[in-house]
Formats: sequence, C-alpha cells, structure tokens
Amino acid sequence: MPVEKTAIIIGAGIGGITTSIYLARQGYKVTVYEKNSFPGGRCSQLIRDGHRFDLGATIYLMPEVYKKIFESLGIKSEDIFNYTPLSTLYNIYFDDGTLIAFTSDKERLNSQLEKIEPGSSVKAEKVISEGYRNFKLAMDHLLSRNFYNLFQFVTFRNAEMLIRLKTHLRHTAYIRRFFKNEHIQKAFTFQNIYVGQNPYQAPALFSMLAAAELTEGSIFPEGGMFGVTQMLLTLARESGVRFVYNEPVIKILTEKHKVKGVVLHNGSTVKANVIVANADLPYVYRELLPERNISGRLDRKTYSCSAIVLHWALKKQYPQLSHHNVFLSSAYKENLKEIFRHQSLSNHPSFYVHSPVRSDVSAAPRARIPYRLLFLRAICP
Repeated sequence: MPVEKTAIIIGAGIGGITTSIYLARQGYKVTVYEKNSFPGGRCSQLIRDGHRFDLGATIYLMPEVYKKIFESLGIKSEDIFNYTPLSTLYNIYFDDGTLIAFTSDKERLNSQLEKIEPGSSVKAEKVISEGYRNFKLAMDHLLSRNFYNLFQFVTFRNAEMLIRLKTHLRHTAYIRRFFKNEHIQKAFTFQNIYVGQNPYQAPALFSMLAAAELTEGSIFPEGGMFGVTQMLLTLARESGVRFVYNEPVIKILTEKHKVKGVVLHNGSTVKANVIVANADLPYVYRELLPERNISGRLDRKTYSCSAIVLHWALKKQYPQLSHHNVFLSSAYKENLKEIFRHQSLSNHPSFYVHSPVRSDVSAAPRARIPYRLLFLRAICP
C-alpha cells in the first residue's frame, strides 16, 4: 500500500496558493495554514461599505511572468478572469505641471518625450529595447535560479553576464547618458522604488523594470488584484487543497536538518513530508526555525523601504486622475536621501495614487453622488 504524501504550506499568499496547486497535482495531500481570516497575503483586499481596496499590489506588471505560471498550471488567464488592458501604465506628475503619460503606445510616448527634450525618443527606444533584452536575460539565467552557495554564483559566465546587465553602474547615472531632462530621467528610473531601492544608488540592471513595463504593457483584473488570488484559490480547492484560517504556525519542527512538521498556535502538532514557508524569510528563521545564526545574519542586513498607505472613499470626482498616478516631488532626490540615509520621512514626499474605478466601476458602490475610490501610498523608511 503506497504511503500517503503530505505537505504543509505556511501562508495563503499567492506564492503559497500556487505552490499548493503544484504539490496537489503531484499527488500530495496539501494543507495550507493561514494566520489571518482571509487569503491573499500581500494580494488580499478590504471591502468596507461597498468600497473595495487592494491591500498590497495594485499594478499587474510583467504579465508574461503571470502567463508563464498560468500556462504551467494548464490555464489561460483570459479564460478565468476578465481584465481591462491599460495602454497608459501610469501618469507621472511633476511639481512644475509637467505630465508624462508612461504608455506602451510608442507613438504617443515618443511624441511626449520629443516635446520635453528633442531627440530623446530615439534614445528612449534604445533604452527600452536594451533594457528588455536584459530583462529576458536576467529572468532566464539569474532571477529564476536559486544559488545555494557563493561558488554557484561566482562563475566566469555569471561575471560576464553581470557586466552585460550593468550591475556595476548606478541606475540614474546610466540613464543620464541618454537624457538631459531630469523629468525624463526620473520617469525611467523611479521604478526602483517598487522593490524598495534608491534609484541613485541601485544598479543600472533595474533599467529593465521600465523597459518590461513599456514592452509588455499592463492589465487590470476585474475585481482588482485580489481577482488573481480568487482564481488561484478556486484552482487549489478543485485540486483538493485544504485551507485553515485563523491558525498561525508558531514553530517548524526539525530533526537532523530535516523538517518533520509544524506546531500550531493552539499547541497541536501536525506532521508532514514537505513543509513550505510562504512567510517572509527573516520571520521564518527568527520565529519558526531553531537556527539562530542565519537569523542573526539576516537581521543585520539592510532592508528595503516601506510605505504609508491611506485608503479613501471620496464623493468628489477627480477627472484629471488616471487609473495609476505617480506624483514626483521637486524634492525627489532629497526625499530619497531622507528615507535611505536618515530613516526619516520628507516634508514634501513623492507618492502614488490608485483610482481603480477608472477601469472597474464595481470598486465603489453605485450611488446618486458618484464615489471615487483612492489608494494613496507614500514611501517611508
């Protein structure tokens, strides 16, 4: 009689849910333990009086990455959920009144750039095409791989690749080679903030972020980003995955460097052949695993910045706003210095505003006075 294969996943975020589907389809009996009363992790949502707020990711970037994962699960996203293509990725506003609509429409983008800096559109095309090639190279040979020790990473091939990816150059300094206008420089570099980095200090490797956005475009799922969570949750349940909410895991049991099971908040022990921790890595080592040396090393590392997020439901309309809006302060560089060097918040911050009703009216209740749903995020230490 075959031995039953069991797996426990800690955390019902998108990564945990997706992993549960893979394991279930490989014959594992999978249980997902989630500390919250709801799934999604950083892709969950809040509904208050008919207003729907995404509680994390709001931009569906790099759709080809999602597509690859969905195809590996045997599904097509267009068959599972409805979405709206966004030709304008976001509007970028500057304090002097300048507006750049960052769009995958090449002619429209080039026209805007030429008005700001003649000759910049040709240079932008070079930045985008080269950046996208680097994006594909990095995804295929670097970002999609695990390096378990220094010797796996430090090879002649990787050294050559890192030079090609411009990891030895600062991002903003690299972009200045192409554009003189500071607004255009910022438009092509602020994306470092997505991953909590300072574009004046981060490597030029990240020029691939803007390039990937402008090449692949973006969409907005009906129901918000939580629509992706719901789709995966349905697939997981159809595959036999069991979800347990309001049940934090407080310890991962190990024996001779092998995991054996977990201890739940209620004190019970659950054994399994495979344990997958979808929680933050430092938290897993600090709180769930017995190995303190690794936890100490992780705690001494420099972490990326965070954000202050405000969710607003407004009766007043702001027709000048697009779906995604980025406001870059005239004190932009000083903003970043305050955050990354002094761990403080600027008095004149840059921020991002999400207005999902621009693409999905179901995000707010239909009322006699139209509501406008706004999500405001300002980066902070």
